Amino acid sequence: MEQVKPLGYILGLPLRIFLNQVAVEFRNRDIELTFEQFIMLLLIDSKGDLIQQDIANHLQKDKSIVVRQMNGLIEKEYVVRLPNRTDKRKKNLILTTKGTEIMNKITELNFEVSSKLLSGVDEDDYLAFGRVLNKIQENGGFLIEQRQ
Repeated sequence: MEQVKPLGYILGLPLRIFLNQVAVEFRNRDIELTFEQFIMLLLIDSKGDLIQQDIANHLQKDKSIVVRQMNGLIEKEYVVRLPNRTDKRKKNLILTTKGTEIMNKITELNFEVSSKLLSGVDEDDYLAFGRVLNKIQENGGFLIEQRQ
């Protein structure tokens, strides 16, 4: 009988494999970003008009960590901070043209890595996997919207 592994192991090892593959591809293509910075760019690209606190909340990270990473994205000219229309104390984060270009490059890379790692996984299994992950997030009080 197959021994069931702990949830942390089941989730952690594939995530580590995925992150390592992405890091290798980033290096191979001279992309100087962390995976977390990519996720921040993805959030900004998909949501629009986000502020740093929104990103910190979404990623469940301390705002100071997000500020440091965002400053790096601004230095690379991928993101700009623009005044919020309704609250002058807040700054909205917007992708620049250069940010959009790197997002297109990374999205393609992400698709390639995902396709490689999901080779041999049928669609029904993948959809079931997604439902299980969503349920774990929901049970943890954190449901991430699916982008379609």
